[in-house]
Amino acid sequence: MSFTSIGSVADEHTAGIIIIGDEILSGQQRDTNSHFICTHLYNCGVKVKKISVVCDDVEIIADEIRNYSSKYKYVITAGGVGPTHDDVTYEGLAKAFDDNLHYHPLILDIVKKLFNIQDETSPGLKLAYIPEKSSLKFGKQIQFPCINVENVYVFPGSPRYLEPSFQALCKDLFSGPTKFIKKKLYINVPEELFANALTTVSKEFPHVKFGSYPVADQSDYQVIVTIESDNEHDTDIAIKRFRDLAPSNIFKNIEI
Repeated sequence: MSFTSIGSVADEHTAGIIIIGDEILSGQQRDTNSHFICTHLYNCGVKVKKISVVCDDVEIIADEIRNYSSKYKYVITAGGVGPTHDDVTYEGLAKAFDDNLHYHPLILDIVKKLFNIQDETSPGLKLAYIPEKSSLKFGKQIQFPCINVENVYVFPGSPRYLEPSFQALCKDLFSGPTKFIKKKLYINVPEELFANALTTVSKEFPHVKFGSYPVADQSDYQVIVTIESDNEHDTDIAIKRFRDLAPSNIFKNIEI
């Protein structure tokens, strides 16, 4: 259960994540990319507002990119980049911004060297067929750049390639002005015994986020409560107020 949000939309570093691939929607492959991206964005001070999974369809991808681009500071896509017929993310990206695709000369060189391509008709060259408005984002120790149009950043779907690329680029591309400060309280009673206190404190501290998460596999606590803001002072004051309002004997531990 989550109670409030941090800050206002206007001054936030927000992100939306679009996972692209029929294989995710059919259950063939498990999506681990969104969890990986969320973890790193959180550590960079960026709040993820929404995650969606869409099929390999140019129109649907374009619509989702347009929608996300108008709402969030950063849009991150994962999947649909490759040499096969169903890799259509670049087409969807171009359509979203009324752009055309072209073979980017630098990426052509990179692709040819990476995959030792000598045949000019090789399907692998499709990786270089990107929107004309694209800019290239290079990071340390990654061979292939992130393709960027407007506020949209395109990453591959394979975790093997996405993870090192995103990790290398995250701080440079997406870091917010502040970092989130989260602390955890371990509570040894059910939620209903402290829910009123949590509701009250969430109203008193509108810029602090409170979460309550029951657990079933621990013998010494039943619920983890998280208290989070963009500065340590607010987080600590909110914790003190919650502890004052709730029954004193329910707390097992505080994790900083």
